[in-house]
Amino acid sequence: MTERPFAIHITWTTYGTWLPGDPRGYVSNTRKPDGTFERKHNTPGTPCDAADAETYENARRAQAHETVWLTREQAAVVARNLARAATDKDRGWHILRAAVMANHAHVVVTGCPNDGPAVRRVLKGVTQAALSRHHGSPRRWWTEGGSDRYKHGDRAVEAAVEYDAHQHGILAGVDAMRVFVVEDDGTLRYLDANE
Repeated sequence: MTERPFAIHITWTTYGTWLPGDPRGYVSNTRKPDGTFERKHNTPGTPCDAADAETYENARRAQAHETVWLTREQAAVVARNLARAATDKDRGWHILRAAVMANHAHVVVTGCPNDGPAVRRVLKGVTQAALSRHHGSPRRWWTEGGSDRYKHGDRAVEAAVEYDAHQHGILAGVDAMRVFVVEDDGTLRYLDANE
C-alpha cells in the first residue's frame, strides 16, 4: 500500500496585527474578566469568534511591543530563511509553497514530522532570529502560536498550495523551495542563493 501525500499547512501572524476581539473575527485564546482564559476555537469548518470591541481594546492595551508590519525586504528575509530552515540540520523538509504578507505568513511543508506545533516553532524561531539579525537588534516579530492544518491526499495538499499562491498582498514567498519576491507590478522575481 502506498502512503497518501501529507503536508502541514501552517499559518501565523505578525505581532499585534490580529488581536483577540478583532473586527474581522479572530481565533485566539481570550482573557475573561476574571483573569482566566477561554480556549481558542480553531476547529476546521467552524466559524471564528465574532468581533468584540472590549476584548480588542483590552488586548491592544496589553501589548508589550510595537505592532509589526513587514516590509517587502523583511518578507524576503522570512522567505529565504523558511527555505533554509527546511533543509538545515539535515531536516529534509520541503516547502511546497509559502506566502509572506505584511501581517502574516502561510507555509505548506512536507517531509516533516507529523507535529505541526513543533514544525511551526522551528520555522518561526529561525525566521524570528533572522529578522532580528537583519534589523540589527532583537525584537518581537511574531505572535505566539498559530494554526496547523494537516493535509492528507493529493487534492488536500494541492488546495493548500493553491490557497497560499493566491493570497492577497504577498510580498515574498517560497515556491517548491525557490524563494521569490513580488515586484510592484505583481511579477515574481526568483532570488538566487546569494541574494
